[in-house]
Amino acid sequence: MPQRISEDRVLLSTAEASTASGLSREYISRLLRTKRIEGVKLGGHDWLVYEDSLEKFLAQPRKPGPKGPLKKPKQENLNATPADNGDGASSADSS
Repeated sequence: MPQRISEDRVLLSTAEASTASGLSREYISRLLRTKRIEGVKLGGHDWLVYEDSLEKFLAQPRKPGPKGPLKKPKQENLNATPADNGDGASSADSS
């Protein structure tokens, strides 16, 4: 249940913040630890999130995360023959 600590700021648990925002509790905890959103640490690993800070964060445009594993660059054919010199003969044949 949200708690009001002053007339204008409401505190949410990380579970309530997760439900309200659609973000995971782990991600919200990371945002709190890195001070990207404001909150209060109760001790141990429990946090309370300022609702207005969470709303401000959610209003910011964000880039989507990676869609999957990175693609490895294609390796060139290691058994490639020497390039020809333009006249149809390979460079080893020209004299």
